[in-house]
Amino acid sequence: MEGTGENTNITVNGNAEMLKVDKKHLFWQRLSALAVVATFLVVLMVAMVLVPQVTATLGNINKVAKDAEEAISNVDTMVLEMTDASKNLNQLVGDNSEALNEAITNMANVDYDGLNKAIKDLQDTVGPMASFFSKFR
Repeated sequence: MEGTGENTNITVNGNAEMLKVDKKHLFWQRLSALAVVATFLVVLMVAMVLVPQVTATLGNINKVAKDAEEAISNVDTMVLEMTDASKNLNQLVGDNSEALNEAITNMANVDYDGLNKAIKDLQDTVGPMASFFSKFR
């Protein structure tokens, strides 16, 4: 029966060892569970803080994109208006080019020497009359 007593001691000692090991496993499992819960809470809190900020940032980006799109549309309109104005100016110059050429040609054909001589002759003729009539004032 001594053999049986030894087996009982080994089994009890083995159970004690297993109980000790199971307690260590239980401790580490609880610690792991607490770490997972803490990580989840941190992630949840970060999400609660970041999601509104990300939403606000995306809203601002969307507003800036709409403003940029409107500005580009305004620039396109301005370019079209400037193109139309340029075409109108080209047409005005084209329509009046004959008249402008004729005016420039007529100005070039003016006899300035003859015109100056005629003005001088007129001054010589009208000068004495002007002097005469100025005495009656």
